Amino acid sequence: MNEGPGGVAPAGGQARLMTGAMLGLASGAILVPLNSTMLAVALPSVMEEFGVGAATVASLVTLYLGAVAIALPASGSLGDRFGHRRVFLVGVGAFALASGLAATAVSFEVLALSRVLQAVSGALVSTSSVALLREMAPPDRRGSAFGLFDMLVSTSAAIGPLVGGLLVAGLGWRWIFIVAVPVALLALVTVGALARPPAVRVRGAPRPIDLPGLGILAVFLIVLLLGLRELERGGSPLVAVAAAAVLLAVFVLVERRTEHPAVDPHLFASRSFTAAVVGVFGATVILHGTLVLVPLLVEELQSGNAQTSGFVLLGISALGAIAAPIGGRMSDAVGRRRPAVIGMLACVVGLAVLWLVAPEATTLLLGLMLALVGFGMGLAGAPRQAAALEAIEPERVGMAAGTYLTGRYIGGAIGATLAGAVLGGTVTAAGVSTGFGLLTAVAVGVTIASLFLPARAVSTEDRVAVAAGR
Repeated sequence: MNEGPGGVAPAGGQARLMTGAMLGLASGAILVPLNSTMLAVALPSVMEEFGVGAATVASLVTLYLGAVAIALPASGSLGDRFGHRRVFLVGVGAFALASGLAATAVSFEVLALSRVLQAVSGALVSTSSVALLREMAPPDRRGSAFGLFDMLVSTSAAIGPLVGGLLVAGLGWRWIFIVAVPVALLALVTVGALARPPAVRVRGAPRPIDLPGLGILAVFLIVLLLGLRELERGGSPLVAVAAAAVLLAVFVLVERRTEHPAVDPHLFASRSFTAAVVGVFGATVILHGTLVLVPLLVEELQSGNAQTSGFVLLGISALGAIAAPIGGRMSDAVGRRRPAVIGMLACVVGLAVLWLVAPEATTLLLGLMLALVGFGMGLAGAPRQAAALEAIEPERVGMAAGTYLTGRYIGGAIGATLAGAVLGGTVTAAGVSTGFGLLTAVAVGVTIASLFLPARAVSTEDRVAVAAGR
């Protein structure tokens, strides 16, 4: 069978999905999670070289995640306006330059600036890669495409600490940034040469960039992140939360009256899109909450070490990567709803067991329950993302991708903050149990939201309509 633009099979075809163009997209997409998780093991070395404290060096992580969350909505609008392929190429090129700046940083301030530049360029890559995948994958195999994509991204995040540890021990912390340069350049060359997504028919003039809306949204996210930071430090976030609520209301009011909004509130009129955003938000609350609770449980309460923590946490990422393509293929066959619900029910079971027995659980039981949680999250992830983006017309898919991914990053920040707030200054068995109890409740909520995803698979009529350009 002949392949279509970008080396992707036409709708209804069964040709391989992992073409050169798809590998190029994946190479770009792994940059953000890989450079987030690799840096964790390098923080002590950065502290020593630049003579900064723990709170200061931790800002390299929070600055990165916060800047990504703030830049995502703007990156989606830029993709819709100028083309997702063009924005992807600019993003990976800028990421390579920012990584080079970080690798040669002569001061902590320069390193922090390079992390912000990495985050902004990474946001361009994240939204445009998702949008390009949606455009290039045949509709009857879109779930499978997102499943393969999730597997690669999840695997990169999982191996980040291992790769980072080897680089730091053998060559020094600067090599964490050096290795990002060839990966970014590979994505730049491959997608530039091979990716030819189908043209999107835009009615009327190209959409202008909604600068006022993006500005209000950026201020809202900054205030929200500051509130979370205050909660993490044990203070009261009430002022920040109240200010964020006001800013959110103003943002919605402004966007409803704007002809070309940065984030159209009408996106949430789609039941599938709303369910998917709620789902990814809750799923990342669970993931990052778990990443805080488990190491503290193992190392503080059970007298384990970092190696043991890494071992039990490996299940949640490894099984998630294994389950991602399974969930994607399953959703192509039976619809997006069923694998998402089954996956989240598995999460509920695993988290409920941890809620009841975590403080006294053996390492084996912890690993098994976290593997169950990871498998469930992997099974649900690709169907959820496919449902979110195929519910939106092509000319707004960048906006939809930016909104979806912003929900993911905000969920991660809230999950980590809530876990820290529940534990407080001292790690106790009651605090750990309470934390897993809250995460169980979140998993139940995501399961309910998953019931609103599409129940049917992509039909033959859908495939013919897409192939005909209708």
